[in-house]
Parts: sequence; structure tokens; C-alpha cells
Amino acid sequence: ADRISSIATVFPVFFFMIAALISLTTMTRMVDEKRGEIGTLKALGYTNWEISQKYIVYSTTASIIGSLIGLAIGYYLFPTVIFDAYGSMYNLPSVIITHYPSYTIQSIIVALLCTLLASLLVLRVDLLSTPATLMRPKAPKPGKRILLERISWLWSKFSFNQKVTARNLFRYKQRMLMTVLGIAGCTAMILTGFGLKDSIGDIVNLQFNKIWHYGATVTINEDSTTQEKENYEKIKADDSQIKTSLNLSQHNMTVVKKGYTSREVTVDVPQQEKRLAEFITFNNRKSGDTYTLSNDGVIINEKLANFFDVKSGDELTIRDTDNKDMTVKVQEVVENYAMHFVYMTPSYFEKTFNKQPEYNVELLKFDKSLSDKQEDNLADKLMKSNYAANVSFTSQIGKTMDDTMSSLNIVVWVLIISAALLAFVVLYNLTNINISERIRELSTIKVLGFYDREVTMYVYRENNILTVLGILLGFVLGVLLHGYVLKTAEIDMMMFPTTVHPISYVYSALLTILFSFIVMLIMHRKLKHVDMIEALKSTE
Repeated sequence: ADRISSIATVFPVFFFMIAALISLTTMTRMVDEKRGEIGTLKALGYTNWEISQKYIVYSTTASIIGSLIGLAIGYYLFPTVIFDAYGSMYNLPSVIITHYPSYTIQSIIVALLCTLLASLLVLRVDLLSTPATLMRPKAPKPGKRILLERISWLWSKFSFNQKVTARNLFRYKQRMLMTVLGIAGCTAMILTGFGLKDSIGDIVNLQFNKIWHYGATVTINEDSTTQEKENYEKIKADDSQIKTSLNLSQHNMTVVKKGYTSREVTVDVPQQEKRLAEFITFNNRKSGDTYTLSNDGVIINEKLANFFDVKSGDELTIRDTDNKDMTVKVQEVVENYAMHFVYMTPSYFEKTFNKQPEYNVELLKFDKSLSDKQEDNLADKLMKSNYAANVSFTSQIGKTMDDTMSSLNIVVWVLIISAALLAFVVLYNLTNINISERIRELSTIKVLGFYDREVTMYVYRENNILTVLGILLGFVLGVLLHGYVLKTAEIDMMMFPTTVHPISYVYSALLTILFSFIVMLIMHRKLKHVDMIEALKSTE
């Protein structure tokens, strides 16, 4: 619940930012199209406030209708989908839909601010102009020499269409910036969604294959007899599946530090410290350096080190079950993704706690992975000796953890689909505005003999360049957003890997390009049916 809550606090900010961008561009276009009407009303004596009311009512109505539809989807569809996903894993009661007035009011207010402020901002410029200026069409933006033209050897190699595209990109700077930022925001959210999926999915493989190499943990019965221990050892020796084993002293303790929240840790002391590397790999996540235990200090996991702001060479205070505080020196900080661990040698344990370690756990390593049936049979045989109080298999822990993590995937897919749909809206809206602004220009080149496909590509060469730039910027923003979301979504006992798989970048880019292509097809049909005579009519 905390993880989903953390994700839910980040994404709405991005969605509303992009919604504000769309509202600004839409209202800009609407006001520009109605310049003549605004000028006429001003000439007839209407006040600025009276003229503004139309646009205020329009934007307010759009915001409220959009908010109500969004709240219906947010309160009913998404919770049901996510709850059903968790219901397949946990024995949960039926979902109870609850309406939160605070969320409703916040959402409507933010939506109104996005549209109303955009409307008033755009209107302000036109309302200060004279009626005569407003009743004439806005002059097209003048073309200017661009920096590329000064690089003559490069500019001379450009074709006519490439030169026109380069000039137009810098001619409409606001639209260029809006398009790049809009696409970048959507790509960033899509990449974050795929990145979360990667990070969640990688935990089990990294923890149970890369770091832990043992197959089972046997908890030893403290009240067992010597005969029961011999029976247990005989069962182990007779089982060909067990390759090797290692005794551990394992105890739950607490790490404390003034000004920091105390954390529960598992203190592991191997009976033969030199053999521990066969069962657990100690390595630095960033450098890849591997370490071994020594009598100079303890090895702790990375997240525990981050919690207490300690590094190699610093000291750490451990409180045992008798509430006695012991200080240990941190030898190394290692990669680990599930739970918190402190590893030390028997000598260092004895030196720190003034007692011999009691070996109450045994790690078992197998030749190969066992099936569920083989694991059950082995557990039954070991438990019959009465020396083993409990047998837990890492594969079962991994599957349980994998199921828990996979339940988050439905949340991630909701984010990916929502961001992808938003990307489509952004591309469609900005492209539509671009064509509407330049309808006289496009009609002119049609009259001059450009074919329909050439007219579409005249616009889409620019869009393709801006889409690529938006995707590249989106990758940078996506990596930053992914890292931030992971930090806020992590629970105390887990650390998510921050790696985003290369295929996720490909998927994010392809989704954005796909929507760009769909928009191009829609706009191609629109451009084929442009009324050139109407568009080129003189307004004198």
C-alpha cells in the first residue's frame, strides 16, 4: 500500500503539467482563430470582461466535464483493476469504493487552474490590441536566416526540402518547444513505467541467483539429541541432491544510531568464514569488486549503510536481544536487495559480544535446482530426524517474492497505458494546431503543385525531428524520474535495482513513434481535403 501510495504522489504532477501544456496550446489556437470576432465585439462596444466570459465559460466547462469523467475512472476503474490484481494473490474482501472529497476538490481546482490561467494568459494579449488590428488576420511569422546557413559548406549540401524544414523549425520556436517538452514528458513517463517493471522484475533474479547461491535454510532444533543429529547427517550424506552445507549462527538484532530510526537486522556468523563465498557473493554494486570476511570488521548491505549514512571504515552500533549495545567497524558495504544483514567472522563475533557463536542454522547447496515435489520430499526426510526444526527453500521464497512484485505490474501497466494515451493526445493536439496556424502556407504550396504526400511530409519532417528530440530528452527525464520513483516507492526491507533495460528504451521510443505515425495518417486525410480557395481568400 505504501509503495502504490508513493507512486501515486509522483505521477499526477507530470500528468497535470502536460495537461497544462495542452490547455495552453489549445486555448492559444482558439483565441487566435477568433481574433476577428474579438475585434468586432470590441468595435461594437463590448467590454474586455464581457468578451472574456465566453472563453472563461468554455475552459471552465471543459475542465469540470473532464474532471468528472476523470474522477469516475479514477474512483471506479483503476481501483477495481488494481484491487483485482492483488486479490489474485491475497485473500482480500470485495473492493469498497470510497470517495475522498479532498482529492476531488484538489483535482478540479488544479484542472481549472490549468485551463483558466491558460485562457486568461492568451486573452490578455489580444484584449489589449485595437479592434482594427484584431479584425485583420495575424501576420505569418517571418522567416529568418538561421545558424546553419552560416555554415556554408554544410548548408549547401542540404536539399530544398531540408532547408525549408530547418528554417521552419526555428521559425515557430514556441511550437517547437511545446512539442519537444510534451513528447519528452510522455516518453519519460512511459520509460519510467517500463523501468519500474524492470526494477521490480530483476529483484528476485539478482537476490536469489547472483547474490545467494544456496538452495535451502535449515533451522536447527536447539533441544535435539546427539542421536537425532547423527540421523540428520546420515540423511544428508545419503541424499545425492545435497552438494555441500555450511553452519551459521543467525540472530535477529537491531542497529541503532542517535537521530536515526532503528532497523531490524539479521546477524550471520559462518562457522567456516572462508567457505561463505560458496554460498553468498559479497560484491560492490557499482564497482563490481568482490570481498571476503575478515577479523577487522563486519560486512553490511547497501541499503542499511544508506539508512545510517555509514561507509567502509565507519562504526555501527548493534543492540542484541539483551538490550546491550555493541560497536562494530564496517569493513565493506555490499549489494543486497532483500532484508538487512550484518556478516562477521566467529572471532570478531566473540570479540564483540564476549561469547561463542551458537550455530543454529545450516545452509544447503544443491547440484541443480529441485522441483517442488523434490523439495517437499527432502523437507519431509530432514524434518523426520527431529534435528531440523524448519526447512525453507530459497526458490519458494523467491516465488512468493516474485508474486508480490508482479502484483505491482498492473499498477505499472496502468501508468504506461495512461502515459501512452497522453502522448497521443499531445501529438495530435500540437500537430492539429500546427496545421491550423499554417493553413494558408500549406494551401499555397498545394496550389503551386505539391502532391498530397509532399504536403504531408512538408509538415511531418519537422514533426519527426521534434519527436526524436523529444524522445531523447524524455530518456534523460525518464531515468531521473525512474530513480526518484524507486526511492519513494521502496519499503524499508527492500532495495530496487535502478537499471533500466535497453529494450525498455526501445519500447518507449516505438510507442511514441507509433502514435506520431497514427497522427500523421489522420492529418494526411485532413490535408487532402483542404479547401484551398477558402484558405487563400483575401480578407481586405
